[in-house]
Amino acid sequence: MNQFFTKLKLIFVPFVAVTVLFITTYTFLNWFIFVKLSLFVVDDVFTEIAGPGVIALVIILLWMKPRLKLLNMVSNRRSDPLSFALLITYIGMLGPCIIAQTYMETATGKLTVLDHISSLNHLPLTKYYEVNHFHTDKRFARFKVTFKVSGKHNNNFDMGIYAVSPVLDTAFAQPDTTGKMLNPKGNFKNPFVLLNGKPITGQQLKKIDPDKVETVNVLHGNAAISIYGDRGKNGVLLISLKKQYKVEDILAEITDPPVPASITPPVAWLTTSYSKTISNRLSDSEKQAEYKVFADESQRDFDAKNLNEFVYLERLGPSSMRDNYIAAVRTKDSLTRAYPVILSPVNEPFAARNGNKLFWVFAILGICCVILLMIIAYWPLNVDAEPVSQKPADPFGFKIIRDLVVPRQGFFSTAIIIDLNLLLFIIMVCSGLGFINFNTHDLLIWGGNFRPSVQNGQYWRLLTNMFLHGGIMHVLFNMYGLLFVGIFLEPLLGTGKYTVLYLLTGIIASIASIWWHPATVSVGASGAIFGMYGVFLALLTTNLFPPEFKKPFLLNTAVFVGYNLLAGLSGGIDNAAHIGGLLSGLLFGYALYPSLKQKARQAEAEQETVQMLDELAGKDQG
Repeated sequence: MNQFFTKLKLIFVPFVAVTVLFITTYTFLNWFIFVKLSLFVVDDVFTEIAGPGVIALVIILLWMKPRLKLLNMVSNRRSDPLSFALLITYIGMLGPCIIAQTYMETATGKLTVLDHISSLNHLPLTKYYEVNHFHTDKRFARFKVTFKVSGKHNNNFDMGIYAVSPVLDTAFAQPDTTGKMLNPKGNFKNPFVLLNGKPITGQQLKKIDPDKVETVNVLHGNAAISIYGDRGKNGVLLISLKKQYKVEDILAEITDPPVPASITPPVAWLTTSYSKTISNRLSDSEKQAEYKVFADESQRDFDAKNLNEFVYLERLGPSSMRDNYIAAVRTKDSLTRAYPVILSPVNEPFAARNGNKLFWVFAILGICCVILLMIIAYWPLNVDAEPVSQKPADPFGFKIIRDLVVPRQGFFSTAIIIDLNLLLFIIMVCSGLGFINFNTHDLLIWGGNFRPSVQNGQYWRLLTNMFLHGGIMHVLFNMYGLLFVGIFLEPLLGTGKYTVLYLLTGIIASIASIWWHPATVSVGASGAIFGMYGVFLALLTTNLFPPEFKKPFLLNTAVFVGYNLLAGLSGGIDNAAHIGGLLSGLLFGYALYPSLKQKARQAEAEQETVQMLDELAGKDQG
């Protein structure tokens, strides 16, 4: 019993104390900095998930791991009790903190009563609104269509329609033609036209001299919508001018004088959204058919919905959802402010806005505390454990992180490539483009590989797409694969050859991708990584390595490559780039084998000479 109370004092009490302190402190700072003072705007994913997740992980590694090691936990192949205990403490700290942030946001949100919606312009922005006189006009609605892949193996295809309708003081009698959702009929009427990357109207298209045009590429259906959103609903024309003509001069010739705007922009926009997930293994034509059904159903629901019926309105803060609604607002030329007010209707009493959030804060913490108590009661104290006050050798795992990202001899280029990929991902996240997934259009803007763009002279995309990734899991899995092969190949090839091969196989993979896919945005380092695995596989099939090294690594590498190629057959993965990189890597690997073998023989001869001299020196001394 005395030992149990000792374990409570050393492990359980510190966990509860630090967890409560962490949740209350973080929640207060989040409220004070981002809600009360509004010092700067940050996406909700950072303040509600990423921030607590990183800080809680650091606390667990620094504070709890040394204490849990005081228990004499026995690990084997089937179980790892220490890792399980760390996971429980991490969930117990992170889960309540995430829920506490959403509770804080709803609980502290102020309800402002407006007589007319136009009064919103004259008052400080608040979280919630109740409007006495207003009109939501669906005739002026605008829409944003999104497509993205999700799931562990990119096996889900997510479709979304984000609708915004202007909230006005009174109803306008003037009709509008924008209140229809994007449902491509395949007739390619009124396409979205790009002249050297610059959007132009149908009237401007008619004024272009055909003799000045070099190429015309056509996109339609799902490919056009996935890249250009609702602008591609009727297809896309990609027009390239001949090199002697400048796009600015042509635009000046075909552009009419601007018409002065006379319509007052809406004060706010009311949201409506629809979503559906289908299998990503479907063909493009099947996806197109599924989207048509989805769009028709959504249109019927939208037409029947009374947008003026709600209890109160919630103003959306920075988030990917709000970004989609803002994109919907900007689908038409508008005088709307840079960041329009986006309001979401709520059909429940204002007093019920917090739901059961506070209950789940204590419930999750309580469940994790009970499990931790069971762990403490089961495992005895380790009498040989170091005192908990002693500073751990590497509490944060800094040494592991340093070894992965800091360049050093034999691991110079690999570390820099990993750093560049992670840095670019962090920059895109900090730019508010997403975290779990990025939008296809954003990836194209940042340098994604796309055949029509490359054909228009943007050859740099063959290189830049190698450093872009579609989301957090994409970049982490690719960097793990690069780390594994880079540890072996870079010391063997040398930093110079390794870097050249990585870039060269990556570019070849990009060329294979645009050769196979006529209108697909491709990103990721996997083409170059498959190229390096191709080099490694080629060398493993020679006698460059000793048999005890060659056999296990040849099997593991072949299984890894084969599994990923098979996974690519399910859809959503650029297998063309993978195969292009792999085949080019195999060819380069076999081409390099003679010189590497000769170098290995020279090294063996030098080593034998050194051993012989050491033996002779030993005899002379004798």
